[in-house]
Amino acid sequence: MQPAAIQDITALVLAGGRGTRMGGVDKGLQPFRGQPLALHAARRVQPQVAGVMLNANRHLDRYGAWGLPVWPDAQGEFAGPLAGFAAGLGHCLTPWLLAVPCDTPLFPADLAAHLASAAHEARAPIAMAAAPDATDGADPPQLRTHAVFCLMHVSLLDDLQAFLHAGGRRVQQWSARHGCATAAFDRPGDAPGAFANANTLEQLRALESLALG
Repeated sequence: MQPAAIQDITALVLAGGRGTRMGGVDKGLQPFRGQPLALHAARRVQPQVAGVMLNANRHLDRYGAWGLPVWPDAQGEFAGPLAGFAAGLGHCLTPWLLAVPCDTPLFPADLAAHLASAAHEARAPIAMAAAPDATDGADPPQLRTHAVFCLMHVSLLDDLQAFLHAGGRRVQQWSARHGCATAAFDRPGDAPGAFANANTLEQLRALESLALG
């Protein structure tokens, strides 16, 4: 059996957070290279998958104007990434769902394929991205898991909903229940800043400069 192909995967761009460290702004609507962050992420992931959806909890009309399906959290607004996962899984028409956060705009062009290969090799229903963390001071840098870059099988929806209803919120606590695979993005040619995220407007501008450089 081959790893999941493009037609087997739907992407979900996560833009449902509070944006607290950006002063409470809707992070997915902040401009990046002339377009909103969430739209940039959707267009970047679109060639890798069969379709793209959005997870948002406010300004739904603005997100909906892009012509993509928009789903708010099912467990109540701002319940964290797992609530976004559940919203996406509940509307996913393919066997696999790929979650992508809107605030990490330089993620790899082969993100979906590499995660699918990792899940296939491990025979796991979940795979997460990991990349070298240049800030840890180690030489060579240790791999850091980026849990919100997550490929998951739709059969996990019921388990995820039960986890959320029991008060669970941590992505890796939930994924550990299912033998999560890891896709390491430490290959020759992998960009060192591919998983850099923007928690503040200053960090967003810095990433924009990096992308244009």
